[in-house]
Amino acid sequence: MSLFNIFDISTNLNRFSESTNTCANKNYVNIIDGFFRQFQDSFFYANVIQFILVILMYMSVGNGRYWKVLFYASLCGFLGGLIENATIPIICQESARNPSNRKPVITFFINEIFWTLCEYSIPYLNLIKMKAFSQGKVANSIKYTIYILFIPFSIFRLSIGYQRMMKGYLIDSKIQSLHGLVFGIMAISDILCTVFILYYVKKHNEQETLKDGNNIHNYIKHSSYTILIIVDIVSLVLSILHILLSSGLISDNFKKYDGITTPFHCLKSDFILVLATDALLFKYGANASSYQDSSGNNSKTPIGGSGNDSYYYRSRASNNYSNDISNNAKEKSYNNNKTNNTTTYNNSKYNNNNYSNSKSIVKKYTSISSSYMYDTNYNNAFQKQTIEIKPYQSQQFGFLYQQNEYSDLINKKNTNFM
Repeated sequence: MSLFNIFDISTNLNRFSESTNTCANKNYVNIIDGFFRQFQDSFFYANVIQFILVILMYMSVGNGRYWKVLFYASLCGFLGGLIENATIPIICQESARNPSNRKPVITFFINEIFWTLCEYSIPYLNLIKMKAFSQGKVANSIKYTIYILFIPFSIFRLSIGYQRMMKGYLIDSKIQSLHGLVFGIMAISDILCTVFILYYVKKHNEQETLKDGNNIHNYIKHSSYTILIIVDIVSLVLSILHILLSSGLISDNFKKYDGITTPFHCLKSDFILVLATDALLFKYGANASSYQDSSGNNSKTPIGGSGNDSYYYRSRASNNYSNDISNNAKEKSYNNNKTNNTTTYNNSKYNNNNYSNSKSIVKKYTSISSSYMYDTNYNNAFQKQTIEIKPYQSQQFGFLYQQNEYSDLINKKNTNFM
């Protein structure tokens, strides 16, 4: 039996054989009851709960290509699990127990299309991360390599679908070997992206000295690095185990422990959920740190005194407003009509040179979208100058706010985490 002859469907097994893991001990009375019982299958349930959680994250905080890929990958996983587990109750009914009746199960082949898109989204997501750090020739070479590897991946994945469709069951030694090749290609793609992501992050951080040692490296190091490595290890282990268990390279005694692949396969089924959760935590941590840095910088007093900028402005405006009322009756009617954000400063206490020198500091450290009017004229001509105060953007996250692929993890319009 040749592994690469995908049209070879010779077999002595059927879907009721225990080793095929399809209809053994599943003599369903009807389709509806059988479908509901399939929810106890951990692979099916994992894809269902993964889709529910990812869509909730996507609707709440997701935006950009990275989150869209996560959403569509979880959708493909959900549809793949739904089709497979809706098919099994149909072919595993007691009335269908006829080993000689081996008709093609077309839905098994259709199902592989969704598995193909779902599983290969992992290398593509890693590619998006890598492209955020480099757009050079090396990055383009890696990108095209990942695209090219998708071709054999699709061929082997669809070969699994053809074998399942024609044989009418889910697993045998040949299908297991094809799975090993599929996971091997995934492992190569993932490891390739991981190596260059680590390289580009290291190179990026060597080029930038960021305030207080906080930078993108710290966040990826404690979360995404670990996730990337786990994905690589799981794919590689699955590939090796499937190939060994389906070949004659190991003894039959070791083949009795073929269940060793199950925990790795279960973890692989939830890769999309793991990556979505990692992206959510990454975004929350980045936004929280940016908020803290913005608050810390806004606490600096740009014009003198101490305390929060906006509080200082309002306090000083209020004090000068009161002084103007008591000390200058001629301007009383004017001052009574002034808004809280419009203030005439006492020239004896506030000189124009100090203000001019501090204005650049205001622009550097502030950014709230409010306008405050200040008197800059010594002759009380009430000529006003507007100062735009906007939230100070944390320096260490300037890289994250660039218009690149990886900023999808951070930016979401009109989104608050608190």
